[in-house]
Amino acid sequence: MTKIEAKEAYFIKLGRGGEWEDECLRDSTLRFGYRETPHDLCLDGNWEAVQQFWETRQGDAGVATRNMNQIRIFYEAGVETVFITFARSLMYWCRPSGSVEVLADGWRRRSTVQGWNSKSVGGISLTVDRLSGHLLKVQRFQGTICQVKAFDYLLRKLNDELLPEVAAAEEAERALIDSITGLIRRLTWQDFELLVDLIFSASGWRRIGRVGGPQKTVDLELRLPTTDERAFVQIKSQANDASFREYAERFAEADSYKYMFFVWHTGEVTAADGADGVKLIGPARLARMVLDAGLTSWLREKVS
Repeated sequence: MTKIEAKEAYFIKLGRGGEWEDECLRDSTLRFGYRETPHDLCLDGNWEAVQQFWETRQGDAGVATRNMNQIRIFYEAGVETVFITFARSLMYWCRPSGSVEVLADGWRRRSTVQGWNSKSVGGISLTVDRLSGHLLKVQRFQGTICQVKAFDYLLRKLNDELLPEVAAAEEAERALIDSITGLIRRLTWQDFELLVDLIFSASGWRRIGRVGGPQKTVDLELRLPTTDERAFVQIKSQANDASFREYAERFAEADSYKYMFFVWHTGEVTAADGADGVKLIGPARLARMVLDAGLTSWLREKVS
């Protein structure tokens, strides 16, 4: 997908309580209310008359002006405009196209350019948990259409562009991950086992078996209290495909565990993560887990 460029952006509610969301997302359309509005006045661009129509109907000049402004946006917005809406925990965006159609029940409808999309140009899903509150607050708008004030942020999000400060932070984080990987490799075998134990404890797993021990395929036995699922963790300083396959075969013969976590800090394993309940935690993923678990300071003290 090419870079998205726009002059303005608006949030639109697709019906009261989202009643038109499924239809619009499926049919690649925009739907709009204010069905009493004279369609011919809108086509002529006689917005003063539209404002007067609503003022006469509602007896409030301020409300009539707000109604007229929203109606005008729906009628006049062109392909240089982006509309957004929120549904199914995603932000959807589209560009309007064509003229406004009056439906049999009086509601208004427009086509879109290539329909609604819930992904950025790079194919990243626009989930609401990854969007700024400055953008999400448009959902509190009481009317139907409002301008998106976080316009620059929206375009950056659609185009997968980062603020310079965010790009610098990501670069610094990548450097920190690399440093953490190097520190992990300096741990003694006993401290490495302890680190893995601490990581899983921080994520909710509880150790029910000893670290290490006589069992050939178990370094940690774990239970997840919320689901009562059991897993074991095989910890290796160095690993390759051959060593991984040995433990994966033994895990396949076991009946008491739902998952096997295969953890190592040096070497490469090319097997597919997640296959048959096997979870691979190699150097990069392990370093990220150390960072997320807040164990960086512990790691530095162990190595220094």
